[in-house]
Amino acid sequence: MTDYTQLNIVILAVPLPILTYLWFKYYNIIITEGTKYVGEKYREEEVLLLPSSTRTVKIDGKVSVLVYGVNPWITIRVNSGPKQKIFKIRLLNESGNLELINESKVFQVRVKLRYSV
Repeated sequence: MTDYTQLNIVILAVPLPILTYLWFKYYNIIITEGTKYVGEKYREEEVLLLPSSTRTVKIDGKVSVLVYGVNPWITIRVNSGPKQKIFKIRLLNESGNLELINESKVFQVRVKLRYSV
C-alpha cells in the first residue's frame, strides 16, 4: 500500500464513528421534542397499517405523526393534496383529513398519532 492509499483510508474511516455518535445522540432528541410539539394535553391514537393498506383519520390542529416498524417510511396525504413521504416523524398543523398510506408490499407499520386537545 502506498502512503496515498493509507491516507485516504484514514480520511474515510475517522468521520464514521463521529457521525454515528452524533446520529444516536440527536436522533433521540429530535423524536422527544417532536412528541412535545402538540403540548402537555394531548390525545393519542395508534394505527396499524398492513402492507399496501390505507387509513384516513380526521385531524384538527397540531398533530404529531410517529412511525414505528421495520420500514419507517410511510406516505401521507393531507386534504387530498399531494402525496408526501415521511421518515419516522412529521409535525402537522392542519385541519381536515389525513390519509396514511403504507406503500410497502411486505412490512406492516405502526403509526402513533398525537393530537393536541
